[in-house]
Amino acid sequence: MAERKSEGRDRAAVGARLKLTREALGKKQGDFARDAGIKKNTYNQYETGTNLVSLDEAHKLCDAHNLTLDWIYRGDQSNLKSSLADAIKAIRQVRR
Repeated sequence: MAERKSEGRDRAAVGARLKLTREALGKKQGDFARDAGIKKNTYNQYETGTNLVSLDEAHKLCDAHNLTLDWIYRGDQSNLKSSLADAIKAIRQVRR
């Protein structure tokens, strides 16, 4: 069985993944939040790492943007759409 790579699980790491995901999807913060039925100021607190996204709100993000809880909370990209995983990889490479 292939080993799954897991990244940081703290508020800052989760927030960084949310921001990275939003950027990879080419969305503004307000649009990304609104599409999931989350208030922009509440979502901003998740993305900045001020608060950890709740399970309920994470499910909303998954449903709206075709994400997985493993990606949001653990950084496991294995079940993301390949186009999103490729976009995330490209952004990370540019930032290195």
